[in-house]
Amino acid sequence: MILFITLLIGAVLLTSPAVKGSIGEGEVRHYLRKLDTEKYKIFHDTLLPSRNGGTTQIDHIVVSRAGIFVIETKNYKGWIFGNERSRQWTQTIYRRKQKFNNPLHQNYGHIKAIEHILGEQKNIPYYNVVVFGSRAVIKGVEVNSPNTYVVSIKQLLLLIENHKEMIISDFHMKGIGLRLQSKELTYKGASKEHKGRVRKEQEQKKEQVNKGICPKCGGQIVDRTSKKNGSTFKGCSNFPKCRFNV
Repeated sequence: MILFITLLIGAVLLTSPAVKGSIGEGEVRHYLRKLDTEKYKIFHDTLLPSRNGGTTQIDHIVVSRAGIFVIETKNYKGWIFGNERSRQWTQTIYRRKQKFNNPLHQNYGHIKAIEHILGEQKNIPYYNVVVFGSRAVIKGVEVNSPNTYVVSIKQLLLLIENHKEMIISDFHMKGIGLRLQSKELTYKGASKEHKGRVRKEQEQKKEQVNKGICPKCGGQIVDRTSKKNGSTFKGCSNFPKCRFNV
């Protein structure tokens, strides 16, 4: 009986988003350890202040001579479909479909937080990288923007190492690393505060949508029709300036 309960608790924990996220980040961390530490400065699970006075938690940052790789990890399984412009992507497991927020958009906010800390240095390229774990198949994800990538975990090292541009000097690279270290929030309770703030923001966003208000620009949530298939959906009245949809 005790063994059964232990196994049951373990199964529940393994399916929780927090635990699945930690497993995915650990898998990516294992791969990033293979990078030459003389050529790359690597940060994991970094909590930084954001532009709006809040905080942002970044899975992985790799500072290189070619620029800064900002990496968002998704430990999902099944087929992954999406478009870099759409608000939500789709995870398909057999016939079951599950929507999730566009991770490229989420990671763009991480890049802006780093830019805020380092200042507007135009010569630094930023690479928006979303990595899916070994259980996922990137079946149909459309990405056309420069320096934007959606890859499997086995493609990650090759992606980073193939960028051989010498844009940032060794001295500048070390300076960036020290700046990020100095701004990292490591005090006791920082992570708990961040998670509480994220939950509150999500609740406020949901409340605005329920009231028919676009949480992105303040416009109205109205019925819209897809040009692709004629289906109806809820979206912002300020389209195309605002592409928020429910």
